[in-house]
Amino acid sequence: MKKLALTGSSLLFILFLAACGNSDNTAETPQEAFENNCAMCHGQDLSGGNGGPPLDNLGSKYTKEELVDIMENGKGGMPAGQAEGEEAEKIAEWLQEQQ
Repeated sequence: MKKLALTGSSLLFILFLAACGNSDNTAETPQEAFENNCAMCHGQDLSGGNGGPPLDNLGSKYTKEELVDIMENGKGGMPAGQAEGEEAEKIAEWLQEQQ
């Protein structure tokens, strides 16, 4: 019985550690963050596709703050929460440089 309890406790501990894995995305480059969060709908080359409009000339259209707001809160057909906080800021800065 002790062996079963110990095995169960060990399994729970392993599951706990797996759930608390490193989800820190700050090590991603801005381009990697874009590829992981945006490229599926907006295309790797920012040309659009899969329902997302092109993003290749956003720097002249939106401020960094506006881009962050769009990623966090959604706009039009884009759902909210695509990127948030520091990650959204990183992507917004990168997008503005892609003119």
